[in-house]
Amino acid sequence: MIGIVPQPGQTVQLSGDASPQFRDQPLRLLITEPPLPSTVDAAQGKPAERASWLLLTGWELGPRGQRVVKRTVSVRTAGVALDQTAPLSRR
Repeated sequence: MIGIVPQPGQTVQLSGDASPQFRDQPLRLLITEPPLPSTVDAAQGKPAERASWLLLTGWELGPRGQRVVKRTVSVRTAGVALDQTAPLSRR
């Protein structure tokens, strides 16, 4: 099942559906670079829009929307959810 492929500037919520590493501690990520297909999907010639797994790069956001650390994470596209919270401040 193919899910959402976020674009730079969008914020996503990542939980256990996206990757087991987020099962106990979900993550909000502000996407800063275009998503890439996983190495397995890329080897099969799949672009990010058809990949089962993506590499997402962006800022991990804290509870108040503050940027905490820049990360690259591997996630199932079916588990990526766009963040529906209020827009973040520019701080």
